[in-house]
Amino acid sequence: MLTQSSAILEYIADKHGMVSSCPKRRAILHMLQCEIMDLRVNFVTMCYSPDFEKLKPGFLEKLPQKLEGFEKYLGEKHWLTGDKINYPDFNLCELLMQLVKFEPKCLKNYPKLKAYVERFENLPNLKEYLASSKFQSLCCNNVMAQWRGDN
Repeated sequence: MLTQSSAILEYIADKHGMVSSCPKRRAILHMLQCEIMDLRVNFVTMCYSPDFEKLKPGFLEKLPQKLEGFEKYLGEKHWLTGDKINYPDFNLCELLMQLVKFEPKCLKNYPKLKAYVERFENLPNLKEYLASSKFQSLCCNNVMAQWRGDN
């Protein structure tokens, strides 16, 4: 049995030829995944904390620094690693979509990240799913969270 979302994501990506055979490129993919997971863990920890309301201002204060880092890394690239989407893109875009739901103006000062999420949302197979009632009815977190992301 395979557990841990990052390990599962990397396994699926490798199975579908998205993981490079080059050790340096693999390390870059893993580095990106770790950076994204750092932000995700901070977000999720806050969302589930009984001190959510106290933690929210500090999270929102630090969020621009993290978004700025991703904006700079993305630069003029279409996806994080260039012209071809890879597994860290799925993780980052899904997290950015949740962050926009949490704080709708969070990408206002990050036009490259905003365009990046729009590219992701317009991927042919994803566009239809994201518009579906099934997706629209999903929460970001489960019932134990202080912030669930209900629509």
